[in-house]
Amino acid sequence: MSISNPTLRERASYGWRVMGRAAGVVSARLRRPRAAGNGTAASVPFNAMFDTRVVPALEPERAELEQFDLYLFDVMTSRRLRGQIVFEYGTLLRAIDRWTGLRILDVGTGRSTFPAWMSGRGATVTTFDLSQPAEKSWGGFEERVNGLVGRRGSRMSAVAGSMRCLPFAVASFDLVTSLSVVEHLDTNLPERTFVPYEEQQRRLAEVLDEMIRVTKPGGWIYVTSECCDYSRATTDNWRGAYYYEDGPALSAAWPVADVPRLFYQYVVDRGCTLVGDAEYSRADIGHEHRWTCRGPYFSGFSMLARKR
Repeated sequence: MSISNPTLRERASYGWRVMGRAAGVVSARLRRPRAAGNGTAASVPFNAMFDTRVVPALEPERAELEQFDLYLFDVMTSRRLRGQIVFEYGTLLRAIDRWTGLRILDVGTGRSTFPAWMSGRGATVTTFDLSQPAEKSWGGFEERVNGLVGRRGSRMSAVAGSMRCLPFAVASFDLVTSLSVVEHLDTNLPERTFVPYEEQQRRLAEVLDEMIRVTKPGGWIYVTSECCDYSRATTDNWRGAYYYEDGPALSAAWPVADVPRLFYQYVVDRGCTLVGDAEYSRADIGHEHRWTCRGPYFSGFSMLARKR
């Protein structure tokens, strides 16, 4: 068969892109950056809105993560993402001095290989997702290459269920993470129907209560999500990836003014202490350096709390 066949050409191009990213992973390893964790080069707030200006301060963490596999290389080096995932993952790396021996629960893992990175650093990691995941697995050639370059630890297990009712005992984990997941509480799955905002808030409270319940005293809860000023946002570059099929034109983000009440104050009222102050202001979303790849007036935020 001739290589001029469009299907073969597309497959060849895809294969070269994957191999190019694999080469990028190997190249990153050869550069040998210093180990990440609790870096001191610059201050990075743990409870804050996304800010492209702090991404350079997270360069050691970014360089550490990009070495792992294709997924982390992609999200760490993507210009399109504007450094948002560097901010989300790197902020957590700044907080953790030592991964060895930690029992970690990652809620809503999807296709992310960050839990595998944590396992590779010595943690025992449980991934948690729906029995019918909303995201498809990598599969195919890309997953095979990912497996070749990735360095997975052996201390991983997968559990399925609802994050509103976690099937784990009280105080089971040292660290509970949920990275860019809870904004999808706007969708009933697998039906893919829209959930009204009042019900979204109630479900979020259930999820946070469950995360706190299964965290050991002295352990951490780390959550990242999306926020938006809906009074000014008019478009969303990520609109095609919404989980619901019929609903409002803009969603999958918490109203920017409600984030302190729904997240920071909520966990404090339930026996947690924020790690550092909450450096979050709804007015900040008006600045372009706060915007994510979704477009104007969309941003992200992080929350790191310790259970008392």
